[in-house]
Amino acid sequence: MTFNLGNIILRKPKLEDTNGFIQICAEKETMKYYGISGAFIKTKEQAKNQIDWCLRQFSNNGGRWIITENGSDDYIGDIGFHNYNKNHNKIELGYRLKYSYWGRGIITKSIKELVKYGFQHKNYNRIEALVDSRNEGSKIVLVKNNFKHEGTLREYEFERGEYINMNIFSILKRELEKSN
Repeated sequence: MTFNLGNIILRKPKLEDTNGFIQICAEKETMKYYGISGAFIKTKEQAKNQIDWCLRQFSNNGGRWIITENGSDDYIGDIGFHNYNKNHNKIELGYRLKYSYWGRGIITKSIKELVKYGFQHKNYNRIEALVDSRNEGSKIVLVKNNFKHEGTLREYEFERGEYINMNIFSILKRELEKSN
């Protein structure tokens, strides 16, 4: 499944994306609040493992798409669903975008499309996102997409030598249907 969102394309990962994963992981500002899973990609082999992980999400009722500019097939970020729970029809959303593309509405537009897709075609009831409590930009993007802040998970993860709080946001299928 590929999404054409006008100025951007969301497509499945491919081996040619290895350099994109390596480059984004080297961006200090982009990775500041990303967490540790998939954050320390420095070699082609590590990037290939990340691509394999992204592709496996599609076989588990999720998916991790590569973000590209329309007219260019170069990786500028990735976004998608993981941690699907079949018993509860819920899934987690995650994303990252190269720093030079911030502030253009790319993630906001991508989330909007994927939320609609998840509720209409994947039968999700709930989509949630865990966000480092210091990541103000990510919280704003989620609220723009009608996600509700449910609370703070105190000292939820141990990263880079410290415990960090995570904010949990979610949107329910019935909430999207009300807003349309």
